[in-house]
Amino acid sequence: MLPVIMEADMEERLREVAAELHKPVAECLRDAVTQYLDDRMDYLIASRAFARNEPTMTLDDLEKRLGMVR
Repeated sequence: MLPVIMEADMEERLREVAAELHKPVAECLRDAVTQYLDDRMDYLIASRAFARNEPTMTLDDLEKRLGMVR
C-alpha cells in the first residue's frame, strides 16, 4: 500500500467528489490513478510509434475507412 500525501485543498475536493458519487475516497483515488496510468501508457505508445515514423491517420480518416459516419 502506498501512502498518498496531497495538499489540503486537493484532499477536500477529492472528498467532495467521493461524497457526490457516493463512493469511498479510496475508490475515487484508485479510479483517478488508473485513468492517469492508462493515459500515460497511451501517450508513451504513441510517442514510440511517432519516433519510428510509423504512418499516422486522423480520426476522421479512420472513421471513413471503417465506414463509420458521425
